[in-house]
Amino acid sequence: MKKRNQATIGMIAAIVLLACACPVTGLPALGGDATPTPDFSFVPPATEEVPTQAVQVPSNVLYSDDFSAPSAEMETYSGEDGTAGVENGTYVIRSTGDLWQWGKSTSQFADTVVDVDVTMTVGPTNDNAGFGVVCRLTEREDTSVDGYMIAISGDGYYSIRDITASNMTALVDWQFSDVINQGANATNHLKVTCSGNNLSLEVNGEVIATASATPGDDLSGSIAFSAISFETDQPVAEAHFDNLVISQP
Repeated sequence: MKKRNQATIGMIAAIVLLACACPVTGLPALGGDATPTPDFSFVPPATEEVPTQAVQVPSNVLYSDDFSAPSAEMETYSGEDGTAGVENGTYVIRSTGDLWQWGKSTSQFADTVVDVDVTMTVGPTNDNAGFGVVCRLTEREDTSVDGYMIAISGDGYYSIRDITASNMTALVDWQFSDVINQGANATNHLKVTCSGNNLSLEVNGEVIATASATPGDDLSGSIAFSAISFETDQPVAEAHFDNLVISQP
């Protein structure tokens, strides 16, 4: 079992939200000032009408984002120990201190399944950095937070942790799995389920961890992406999240 000294450190509580309204890009008008030849009727050329097919979105999908444009749902922030936001087509969490950094959703979700691809692009030389999904994230009056951290690490470990008043308790402590692709620039597909009492983590198509939610905890809240380096002498960690789909079980 791997010891992670910083995994229970309190989290950033003050977050600046940036909602982006993305403009609709139109096509330029064609033809300029051209007019029909005098004394001749202008007849537009015949074109074959091609039927369009509506994109079928599954009814259980609550939200999806490929981060090809600034996100109106996932927050953007910059703090002393890290940043979060859309960069070059992915949602980037950058941690530069000894705290978990995260970026959260504006909306609140109840029973959810979160599918997302994650790639650690920067980390310590031993890949001892964590990154993952937080579900049911809520903020208390004193700005501390509650929720569930469901995470993997760059060196092949995974964990499910209860967050209460910004302190973490292991429901599934850090354990190794060879299902997790290791190292910098390795991509893993995460499927995180937070449904009723059931919490689970599926990585690259295989369920590797399950746990029961703590009785009395909130059953809804924001979702968030998170990252941290567990090496104090190499504190920089960066994770890129992409192809997000939030759905109902």
